[in-house]
Amino acid sequence: ARHLYFVRAEEIEWAEGAANYVRLHIGGRVHLVRETLKGLATKLPPERFVRLHRSVIVNLDHVARLEPHGHGEYLITMRDGARVTSSRTYSDRLHGLLR
Repeated sequence: ARHLYFVRAEEIEWAEGAANYVRLHIGGRVHLVRETLKGLATKLPPERFVRLHRSVIVNLDHVARLEPHGHGEYLITMRDGARVTSSRTYSDRLHGLLR
């Protein structure tokens, strides 16, 4: 049986893209959505969601810690314990938000 879940954008802690799907991390669970990360990014509020990497978007409200990781990259620890590294390409936006 397939279930449909309705989620509010602010419930999404972080999202990772895998080809034509996105894994939404919400409250310790993972929901698979048939959508590209690029498509999802256009639907999320840009003041709250930041793309860190070609395949990762995070909700700033769920970021626990940021550590410089050299060469303009950051190691981001999410409140759920997940760790993600920003790529240099996307670090400018992140750096701008930290000021």
